[in-house]
Amino acid sequence: MGRLKASELAGLASKKHHDGEGLYFDKKKRGASWIYKFQLNGRSREMGLGKYPDVPLSKARELAAKARGMKAEGKDPVAERTAVRRKGVSFEEAAREYWSVHCQHYAKPSNWIRGMEINVFPHIGKKAVADLTPDDLIKFLRPIWGQEKTRKLRQWITAVIGYVSVDDPRIDRELVKRVDNRLGKQGIEYENLPSVPWQNIPDLWLSLRPTLVGVSTKLLILSNLRVNCVVLAKWDDLDFKEKVWTIPAGRIKHWKFVYRVPLTSEMIEQLRIAGRMWGRDGYVFPSEGSQSGHLSNNAHRLWLHKNKWKDADGRLAAAHGLRTSFRNWSDDALRLDFMLAEHILQHMKGRGDKTERAYLRTDKLERRREVLEEWSQYVTSGLRQQQEHEHRLAGLQKVVDHDGRTLEEVMQSSRGDYLDDEKTGMSPREATVWSRDDGLD
Repeated sequence: MGRLKASELAGLASKKHHDGEGLYFDKKKRGASWIYKFQLNGRSREMGLGKYPDVPLSKARELAAKARGMKAEGKDPVAERTAVRRKGVSFEEAAREYWSVHCQHYAKPSNWIRGMEINVFPHIGKKAVADLTPDDLIKFLRPIWGQEKTRKLRQWITAVIGYVSVDDPRIDRELVKRVDNRLGKQGIEYENLPSVPWQNIPDLWLSLRPTLVGVSTKLLILSNLRVNCVVLAKWDDLDFKEKVWTIPAGRIKHWKFVYRVPLTSEMIEQLRIAGRMWGRDGYVFPSEGSQSGHLSNNAHRLWLHKNKWKDADGRLAAAHGLRTSFRNWSDDALRLDFMLAEHILQHMKGRGDKTERAYLRTDKLERRREVLEEWSQYVTSGLRQQQEHEHRLAGLQKVVDHDGRTLEEVMQSSRGDYLDDEKTGMSPREATVWSRDDGLD
């Protein structure tokens, strides 16, 4: 017989009242509910039995008795109830739950769920996971079996099935393997992302204007970071005193650690431009029109395509391919150490295997700074040549003799046609002396 009376429940004080045998009435200022407390394998557990008055005292005692019966059989009442609920869960419901639990630490978590929405949910999203058969998957996977995206889709589907199979023994954990056996080897041909040849990078630099896309693309080129690291950059990540840009752990794909980017002189200059144009609060590259508040991940790719920047085979270049431009330059022009180059690109192999990482703990910050300064000098070499050319042209308009003639006029009179100083190889003084009979300069 329980201690509580149904007629007295509404007037009880705000606290937990024990009815007996693990059943508690949890009274609070704004409502009340039923809880069953029990011990299982040496651990204290709690199981919610519903809200009062939706669940009256008699029903709460009935539910508690049922839970005690499961416990007496060595079963976990909470897990058993979850399993019952799981048995009717659709694939889409399971996938969205899996995504919210396991995918939020990804560099781009939205890519996972978006891939499911486009490629999987339209085919099996409404079907219960326990009812899925190999034919359900084969029907939509067969037409795309040789494409690279099927590799990820297989992994994602397997992960979702494994996630809910813990609570429902009817679910076939080997389902995707059975599909593999039916469809055979995928034979996926991986295609490299198109990249601007490193020899063309100085020209690309010259074409970039001081806009959100232009300045952020310059930072992308100089730092060799992934696109999402640049668009997610915040002013709080930057230490101008130490000249270091700190990328939080987990933001870089497959990189499990904090990553420090050495800020080169040109990077700092581009960040100063960004600060003057868009402020120094929050995101470095803000976008008021976007839901995220920052520049889109696709902005750089769209700009490269719009302006017809291509790889050596004529394919429109990808923003991620700019990292390839650096990698090829570092090997062709610099003969850079492989591990150091990989570290600059945030590839885990740049830190060695697990054993090597246990002993070699430096992040090679200053060595990477030297390389990136040299890369910066190369990237901006076209700009320097342009500035030198403009300086030479400006020199043609300088007055160089007592008659008030400019260097350009002196050269024209001396040769009868226009010759710039680059073709003659003469200094303004030499050209003036040569053009005058009296030798006065």
